[in-house]
Order: sequence, then C-alpha cells, then structure tokens
Amino acid sequence: MTTMLPPLINQEDATSSRTRHSSVSPTPPTAHMNACLIARIGWCHRQAMNALTAAEMEEWWAEKQGLIDALLHRDSTYEFEGRPALRQRYAIGLEDGGVLIRTARVRPSCHHSYSMHCEQS
Repeated sequence: MTTMLPPLINQEDATSSRTRHSSVSPTPPTAHMNACLIARIGWCHRQAMNALTAAEMEEWWAEKQGLIDALLHRDSTYEFEGRPALRQRYAIGLEDGGVLIRTARVRPSCHHSYSMHCEQS
C-alpha cells in the first residue's frame, strides 16, 4: 500500500499549476500516517476501472479525487460545478478522507482492506 503514495503525489504535482483553494493548512502526507486512506484511494481506482458505464466510472473518479484532495489538504469542489452527481461523490471522498486522516491520528494502524468484492474485512 505504501508504494502508491509517491505516484499519487507526482500525479497531483503535475496538475498543481491550477489555483486551488485549501481549507486546511498544508502538511506533507505520509503513508505511515494513513494507510487506510491510501487503500481506499486504490479501491476507488479499481471500482472505476471495473465500472459498467461511463457515468459510474466518472463518479468513482470523483470520489477518488476527493480522497486524494483530503490527503493533500485541499478542496477542489469548484471543479464539479454544474455536475451534481460528481460533486456529491467528490464530497463523499473529501469527507471520508478527512475522517480517515483524523482517525489515523488517534489510531494509526489500519486493519481495513479494500478489494473488488468487499469494503472491509
């Protein structure tokens, strides 16, 4: 799981030329800090890849983007203006990501695994 973080950061750095509004002070993310969040990002990615429709795929990508933005302490809600379904899924990812980050501060070990067939084990 921890090997996923550097590519995500590199992917996000490539898009950082756009102005982003940050509602939380930036702190460098660490994989140790939140393995559950990294696992959830990967799970959303797999769900998007297995989506049956383009709309479903876009919703999973929006949720994944919300999780990534939570990890990077930013809010890109404005990017989903005029697309209520995607905005809602992005908001779910952003909110869930924030909860996972706060939870990791209290209980740093993650015993969740996200796979194609189950969300938690």
